[in-house]
Amino acid sequence: LCFRSVNNFLMTGPKAYLTYSSSVAAGAHSGMEECKFQFGWERWNCPESALQLSTHNRLRSATRETSFVHAISSAGVMYTLTRNCSLGDFESCGCDDSRNGRVGGRGWVWGGCSDNVEFGERISKLFVDALETGHDTRALINLHNNEVGRLAVKSMMQRACKCHGVSGSCSIQTCWLQLSDFRDIGNYLKIKYDQAHKLEMDKRRMRAGNSADSRGATAETFPHIHATELVFLEDSPDYCTRNASLGHHGTEGRECLQTGKNLSQWEKRSCRRLCTECGLRVEERTTEVVSSCNCKFQWCCTVRCEQCRQLVAKHFCTRRD
Repeated sequence: LCFRSVNNFLMTGPKAYLTYSSSVAAGAHSGMEECKFQFGWERWNCPESALQLSTHNRLRSATRETSFVHAISSAGVMYTLTRNCSLGDFESCGCDDSRNGRVGGRGWVWGGCSDNVEFGERISKLFVDALETGHDTRALINLHNNEVGRLAVKSMMQRACKCHGVSGSCSIQTCWLQLSDFRDIGNYLKIKYDQAHKLEMDKRRMRAGNSADSRGATAETFPHIHATELVFLEDSPDYCTRNASLGHHGTEGRECLQTGKNLSQWEKRSCRRLCTECGLRVEERTTEVVSSCNCKFQWCCTVRCEQCRQLVAKHFCTRRD
C-alpha cells in the first residue's frame, strides 16, 4: 500500500492522540496487505487505490468490496494498537489486568497479561470512524462495517494458560486473553464478505438516514442486520475490464494458477475466473527464477548458499488474437 494512501486514511483525530498515529498507519497498512492476500486470485485483487476509494469523499462507493476494505483496515488498526499497547510502546496503557485474581472457570483463574483490546478498540474508533464526515446512508454503512472489523478482533481473542502446582501437576491454571493471528481474522472477514447483505433502501429511508442525529445509529436504521454482518449498497462493477476512474485495472496481464503443489480448488480455477470468463486467453510463459540453494553452515557462524536458476512455467491472461 502506497504511503500516500495510508496518509489519506489517517487522520482527523484529536492532536492528543497523534502519539498513536504511526501505529494507526501501520495497522491500516497491515489490513490492506491482508486484503491483498485474501483477494490475490480474484478479479478484484484489492488494488492500492482500494483504501483511498473507500474513504475519499468524492470517490466513495459502497460495494461488497469496500465493505471488506472498511472491516479489514479497521481491524488492522485496532489489532496493531492493541499489540503495541501490550508491548509497552505507549505510556498511557498496558496489559488488561482488570479480571486478574477472579475465578474464570473450573481449575483456572484470570491472571497474567491480557492484551488490552478495550484500549485498541477505543483509539481505533477515534481515528477510523472520524473519517466518516458525511451523514448519509453510505456513512452509516461504512461505520457499521468498521465496527464489524473491530468485533472480529474482539471475538477471536484466544485464551492462553500457564500451569501451576506441585511437580507440574497443573492443579490450577492462570489464564489470560491474547490476540489471535491476524490471518485468522482475515479468513473470518473473508467469509463475512462472501455472506455480505445488500441493503435495498428506498428514497424515503435514504433521506431518513441523512440527519446528523442518526449518525452511528446503524442498528436503528438497519434493524434486521446483525452487528457482525457486512453490508453494502451498490452492486459491484465488472472487474474484468479496466476502469481508470474507479481504480480498477481489469484482469488483462494478471497471473493465474494452473499447476503447482498444494493448490486449493479456488486457486486451480483462477485461470478460468480471471482469463476465460473475462474473454481473455491463458498464455503460458517460461520465466527464469533465481533462488538460494545448496546452503551450507560454516564454522563459525555463517551460512553460504549458491544461486540456482530454474525455468518455471507461469500463466497470464492475455487478449485473444
